[in-house]
Amino acid sequence: MLSTKYQLIPTDEHSPKETSSSPWIVKFLVIFVGLSTLAFYTWSPVVDLPETSTLATPSANEALTKWEAIQVTSNFKEDITDNEHSSTKNEHPTTDNDQSTTDNEHPTTDKEPPTTHTEHPSTGNEHSTTDKKPSTTHNPNPPTDNEHSSAENEKSTTNLVYQQSTARTTKASESAGKEKFFVNTPQCQMPYLNPFSKNILKIYHRKHYVVCDKRPDMLKVSYNEQDQTYKLHMNSANSTCCYKQILRAGVRTKADYQYKLLPCVTFSQDYVVPNHVEAVITQCRLSNRSKVLQEDGFSFVHPRKSDPTPPSSAAVGTKRRPSVLLWGIDSLSRMNFELTMPQTYKYFREQPWYELQGYNKMGDNTFPNLMAILTGFNQTRSYSKCRPTAVGGLDACPMIWKNFKAKGYATAYAEDWSSTSTFDYLKMGFRTPPTDVYGRPLILGLEKELKKTYIKGIPYCLGRKSAAEYIYDMAEQFTEVHKDRNFFGMFWTNSFSHNDFSMPSAMDTRMVKYMRSLDHNGIMNNTIVIFFSDHGSRFGVLRSLDSGFLEERLPVIYMRIPKWMRDKYPEFVHSLKANKNRLTSPYDIHATLKHILELDTPADQLPRPEGCPTCHSVFQAVSLSRNCSLAGIDHHWCGCVGFTEVSSTDPMARAMAEQLVEAINKFLTGLNLTQKCQTLKLAKILSVHRNGNGNSNAYLVRLNISPGGGSLEASAEWNPKTQRISTTVTSISRLDSYATQSKCVLVKAAKKFCVCKK
Repeated sequence: MLSTKYQLIPTDEHSPKETSSSPWIVKFLVIFVGLSTLAFYTWSPVVDLPETSTLATPSANEALTKWEAIQVTSNFKEDITDNEHSSTKNEHPTTDNDQSTTDNEHPTTDKEPPTTHTEHPSTGNEHSTTDKKPSTTHNPNPPTDNEHSSAENEKSTTNLVYQQSTARTTKASESAGKEKFFVNTPQCQMPYLNPFSKNILKIYHRKHYVVCDKRPDMLKVSYNEQDQTYKLHMNSANSTCCYKQILRAGVRTKADYQYKLLPCVTFSQDYVVPNHVEAVITQCRLSNRSKVLQEDGFSFVHPRKSDPTPPSSAAVGTKRRPSVLLWGIDSLSRMNFELTMPQTYKYFREQPWYELQGYNKMGDNTFPNLMAILTGFNQTRSYSKCRPTAVGGLDACPMIWKNFKAKGYATAYAEDWSSTSTFDYLKMGFRTPPTDVYGRPLILGLEKELKKTYIKGIPYCLGRKSAAEYIYDMAEQFTEVHKDRNFFGMFWTNSFSHNDFSMPSAMDTRMVKYMRSLDHNGIMNNTIVIFFSDHGSRFGVLRSLDSGFLEERLPVIYMRIPKWMRDKYPEFVHSLKANKNRLTSPYDIHATLKHILELDTPADQLPRPEGCPTCHSVFQAVSLSRNCSLAGIDHHWCGCVGFTEVSSTDPMARAMAEQLVEAINKFLTGLNLTQKCQTLKLAKILSVHRNGNGNSNAYLVRLNISPGGGSLEASAEWNPKTQRISTTVTSISRLDSYATQSKCVLVKAAKKFCVCKK
């Protein structure tokens, strides 16, 4: 992201021209032009300044354009697929259903023996969205030879375009010159980016809610709040239905990858679901017919057997404790949230939600950023302490939900898209269920047993409902059942945001419905809700824009705290408001979760995250002197930027780029992958920018490599004396999809660099 400040200076063709007309005519024309220009800018919501203008660096006293956006005109074709989780793409914009394909249903009978199914631990090849489970399902959009066509390697040009403010944009902090920032403190200047800039709107395609099945429901589930039971009601007297219970079935290396499906149990009208049944697939037929007309999946969250009788409101004492609900969406930046989910954004702004606009990711992808929240560990410590690739490693990991469970909280964790879930992609997962309510068996069963509808290479619909809605419905059940008890739940979705930055728009209206439901049902009366993401778009057309630097690094995060907490701890509210435009990180959220368990503990006695001892709860004001180092954010991921461009033809730029490629090749050699991966070469220097003032030796380098045409972005320190760089290879970003190029390796850190030998 370029934060070099520019001012538009008219070129000769826009300069006033001399004229021989009399002075009164000149005055008339000047007034007329002035009024016309004023009217034009007043009525135009977004106005482009002349593209023929010359860019010049302003002095410190010159005010900048109120809004700015960086536009990249590029010949790259659209590719919103994950460079970590392989998926296919659709080159041409289509409607939601145009790009989807469904698997065939396979009818089953009422009488059948129990069956066990396996979802094998993810390998490098399973990074593809081709269904690798023992199933007849298939990937409707397999990669083609054109997926990484030569068009992606063609020359791209960058133009800077400045736009005026619109009424839809967020109020960010402003400097005296009216330039907008997410953060504007002495140690961190994080420029504001307009999510509605012309270059972003050019590639954004709003989606409508995807209806997975338009047929009326043959079966309805109702919940009785009084006795906390679920009933199955058939909507037609001429139908018969049965359910197959889904159970966790794996052991050791297969523990998190196998499920068991019990024979179908026929039930009568208004059947009360037994307490031991937590996940089912139902089948409904017309009476005396053998053909299954509808298959559905349902979760049932029951109270824990150890749960005491819910306390009355009068019994709530001064030691009242809030519940916690983490509502996570993968790959959603705060800018893209405002663009794609305007109704949810509006709802948050109208309700007592607190945003952290300076929330900066601390690592590359999902795992390190969520582990920083759940454990307070950095990535190195997460792997050494929690050993996610070893059987039982994650079970021994000090996840934050264990702290809440020790305090008597009911716990839950659920995530969609099983093959790429946070703790299972290239990892062993959990040997035993990590929480009281665990959603993985349900998702494994639904992905295998129900027909799937793919969108952007992801199984979007599982049967008659979207994958994400199974997770959110489970969240609703969990919070409703434990409304009068304390609970901690994390519910995470990937399926509608991971591979297409436009797809969150399809869930906008539904998201507002879920949020309103939580409020209407009284859940928010005693629950801290954190609506958040792990990072923004890490690849594809949105990331390829110059604004993509901050897009990737600034995930969305909002927090709502109950009214009784706002009344009892007004200093928390004051701090949240102050922290809106200050630099924060996932470590601060971990510290906040620890703080929730000790609300009355003095700030200096609260535990600090191991990965960032200088981080603390967001219920305390963040220091104005905080920088990325103090927030536990590595230099490469730091969004506090101030770049000036360096010519790509500069000999130093060439040397840095070549040394970066050299470092990557040495990295692959050190992993003994030279037999599998091709030797990389520098294909093109895309850009070089110096971080900070002219005395800085920190640079951000974008380059293309060959073979494969990959685009990389690296932070490097240049030593003028030795003419050498220092860099952390594992922190180098890959800006395009590498899924089809790196299937031959299983080492995750090498996947973004390896181009497999044929």
